[in-house]
Amino acid sequence: MSIIEFIIKGGFVMWFLVPMAVIAVAIVVERIIAYRQYGDTANGLLAEVLDQVRRGRDAEALRTCEDRNGPVAACLATVLRNRNLPEDEVEGLVEETGQGFFLRLERFISVLEVFTTVSPLLGLLGTIVGMIRVFQQFASTAGAGGSNTGVLGGVGEALYATSVGISIAVIAFAAFGYFNARLNAIRDVTQNAVTTLINALRTRGTVTERASAPTAVGAPVTAK
Repeated sequence: MSIIEFIIKGGFVMWFLVPMAVIAVAIVVERIIAYRQYGDTANGLLAEVLDQVRRGRDAEALRTCEDRNGPVAACLATVLRNRNLPEDEVEGLVEETGQGFFLRLERFISVLEVFTTVSPLLGLLGTIVGMIRVFQQFASTAGAGGSNTGVLGGVGEALYATSVGISIAVIAFAAFGYFNARLNAIRDVTQNAVTTLINALRTRGTVTERASAPTAVGAPVTAK
């Protein structure tokens, strides 16, 4: 059986499920590329920067951060550029920098979550519609005293949509869980790095105490 025949036999819902499958795969590929571009946690950078800061080499530490990619490097660079400001102002600037990265990393993840719920429901709908047709065929065949062989084949065809819907849901759910977990890990690493550097600068007397409560990196700037 060819792919075209499979789609046609799956019923009208296949014309929704097939585009969803293509979109889900495209999002997964696009997100993998995006996480490589914007999700670098710059392993080893914090230790190197802290060593330079503790030796008073702030300009060198800043250049080290600017040579790396990702939210950790960008947020640490923001701290170093504004190290003479009060701590709450530094954290506000870090928040703005981090949000730029986290918004890019969050794109399209919600679409995968929607597909996880919608695709099996569409598949079930296609199966129900197919089963209704099978029973109608069964009734007409039984009334005419004919063979039920075609009816049994129709039962199998009615399950095509469900198999496709569940497959999409599995892929979307696995991808959503992976990207969401990775996003949270990147946010936590960034927050920890920023806090550690600010503490080091505060101990050295470079930054002054905050005037308000700290804001977590990646949290909304304003309450809804």
